[in-house]
Amino acid sequence: MVDVSLPAILQAVQRIQKAIRWRPGSLERHLAKRKARGHLPADATTRDYENVITAVLSHHEAFLYLYWYNDTAYVVIRAEVEGQVWLVMFDMAGWMESAFVVENPQSYFRKSAFQAIGYLKDIGS
Repeated sequence: MVDVSLPAILQAVQRIQKAIRWRPGSLERHLAKRKARGHLPADATTRDYENVITAVLSHHEAFLYLYWYNDTAYVVIRAEVEGQVWLVMFDMAGWMESAFVVENPQSYFRKSAFQAIGYLKDIGS
């Protein structure tokens, strides 16, 4: 069983803040999807995508959640970047899962799979 204590969650956050790590082929696939959905411009690069991710991870109003999917916990950070609410999701080992614009954040983050933890600035990251 994976440790999902607050110290373990914060350690995962610190890992991803230090270095954004993707599994092979995942970055390119996610970048193409973000472009297709209009979340990023058609000419956006992997650097542009990772700059948005970095902006979310370092945002002064970033909010932290634990997201559960099939008994697996993922860390989610939500923040507004350039007028859009972005979600950044990664596993407890600090590997990126996804990052995307949330179209209707008021209802999206109310789903039962999301466990609200708090603002990063208030909990020590």
